[in-house]
Amino acid sequence: MSCNSTLAPLALFLLALSTPAGATPLRDAGTGLTFEPPPGYSVSAVPTTGAQSARFALRRPEDQDTGCQIAYAPAPQNAQLTQPQINELTRTPGWQALARARLAPLYDVLEQSVFDQGGILGLKLVGDLRPREGLPARAQVLRSFFAIQETPRGRTTLVCVAEKPSFATRRAEFEALARSIVPPR
Repeated sequence: MSCNSTLAPLALFLLALSTPAGATPLRDAGTGLTFEPPPGYSVSAVPTTGAQSARFALRRPEDQDTGCQIAYAPAPQNAQLTQPQINELTRTPGWQALARARLAPLYDVLEQSVFDQGGILGLKLVGDLRPREGLPARAQVLRSFFAIQETPRGRTTLVCVAEKPSFATRRAEFEALARSIVPPR
């Protein structure tokens, strides 16, 4: 059974559950990834890419090219580490620089900070897309919020995008979503 054919029933289930948030957290049955959408957001499963085994889009009704995506990818290399060991790595400037370097080809990273969510340390970053040929002019009015969490099972990544003028307001929603995520353990 392909991953996309597995996601289709899940997508229908999640769409049925996508009531105005503040409701019960949603849980991906295949991975255990759990999160609570911000009020007014709808949720849909979207096709995974690369190593991902779960991916969801979260949007307000007026979102066209803004909103959030949460993705989970197994990381077998993490299995030999405990959560406290992973947390210690997350605190190191080297690990943080590596996470930042992954974004650097596409983004000017404006801020970064470590956060603790239920005993799992993560890294939050905010960035603007770098101008480059072929990128629509609209990209320059958008700002992105990232939250990355590693566990012995894998990596959970949240990416949220908003227009720069409304980013400060929407950031509160993005932060609340990041705090609601329970990665697979």
